[in-house]
Amino acid sequence: MVYIKEFTYFIPSEASPKPDVSFVPMLTRRRLSYISRLVVLACHSLSKNSKGIHYPPCKITFASEFGEINQQLKISQILIDKGTVSPAHFSMSVFNAPVANATILEENTMGYSAQFSGKDSFTTGLTQSIYALETDKKATDRLFIFADELIPEIYSPIAQVPYPNTVCNLGLRLTKNKEEAMEKFKEFNILPTVNLLKNLKGNFNTAADQCIAFITTLNNL
Repeated sequence: MVYIKEFTYFIPSEASPKPDVSFVPMLTRRRLSYISRLVVLACHSLSKNSKGIHYPPCKITFASEFGEINQQLKISQILIDKGTVSPAHFSMSVFNAPVANATILEENTMGYSAQFSGKDSFTTGLTQSIYALETDKKATDRLFIFADELIPEIYSPIAQVPYPNTVCNLGLRLTKNKEEAMEKFKEFNILPTVNLLKNLKGNFNTAADQCIAFITTLNNL
């Protein structure tokens, strides 16, 4: 069984519309998209415990329904206008750019996977993360990070989701060791909740909506 060792999330509000990544050097911070900031913040928060002691690096599963969709739109516009795009701009628009940025900033060389399954991205990504940890004989921890940003309004009809769509991140540090789990999660079995969300996916507009439902479940335990 897999347990929750650390739990973090960010949902934008009027008081806090943007994730606080002031710990990132300014020159790097300026290059980060909104979703990259969401992922960098989650990864940074999961890298240490409540006492500020850093955990050893571990593998990561990153999941998103839309990924770097705003960066992708910028790239498309540049291609239409100029017919070419710089490698630097392109590298920041690929799906795994957010988690790549996070691992570079945290100096984590353990490796990661990037999971895209459309509206099932949250539940599929979390399931993959759990089974990846369970079957890895050497690993004791694994990070799961989900994030989605506000999509361009022009994409809303194509994506078939209401605009504005739900924006959030969720980060979990998963562990095989029950003794290391957060106290309120020691008896919590993650998979039944994930499977329930899968069965109820018709009630959600986006993967981020499923993520919010999962966050609510954890907060109510």
